[in-house]
Amino acid sequence: MGSRIVQIIEDEPLHADLLDRALRQAQFATTLAADGESGWRDAQRLLPSLILLDLMLPGLSGHEVCRLVRRTPSTRHIPIIMLTAVGTEADRIAGLEMGADDYVVKPFSPKEVVSRVQAVLRRVHETRREDPVLFSDTSITMEGPYFVLSLQERQITVSNTELRLLQYLLPRNGELVRGDELLNLPGEELGSTSREELEHRVRFLRRKLENSGTGSIEMLPGSRYRFLAHPGST
Repeated sequence: MGSRIVQIIEDEPLHADLLDRALRQAQFATTLAADGESGWRDAQRLLPSLILLDLMLPGLSGHEVCRLVRRTPSTRHIPIIMLTAVGTEADRIAGLEMGADDYVVKPFSPKEVVSRVQAVLRRVHETRREDPVLFSDTSITMEGPYFVLSLQERQITVSNTELRLLQYLLPRNGELVRGDELLNLPGEELGSTSREELEHRVRFLRRKLENSGTGSIEMLPGSRYRFLAHPGST
């Protein structure tokens, strides 16, 4: 995978030092920033393999940095793992909606964070080698870590996790699918997801599908889902 640089944007010296040492021991190169502004400048200049981003930063917050990374063409491909002392479901989902690839709550084990970093980078690498098929007339292109699905002149941009969900749901058009089936899909991005977070992800994906005119997802009691393709989409 070539040289791997992990950018650590963390204003607490103890946490930054723990992460820096653990990542270097795992053969990653690292770069550190203690505030949002300098972290954002460095991200544009260095284009790291991954960003470890603290949520509560002086100046630009972690959410603001995440938003900038995702809106800027030169950086939007960079995976982001959020670090935060705030561990509510709503905060976690908010970070994921802004484009974070994973979320680690403090206090954390440096070894766990290294494991998460390796998993996210492996997932990005493996996804880029895949040639996913959804419908026979669907074309898929990549823009950084995101996929642009073109289906009969309709387009939808999805994350890796959303693509995993679509790969399972679309061939089962009209069928009921249990939430446990989705949580147990191959790959690591859904393995640590709660049912509540899955529901929020599906709701977010449903909104994308409906806005693009591609289809919809029914959300039924008992954590059950059903994809419904719009006429002309299959």
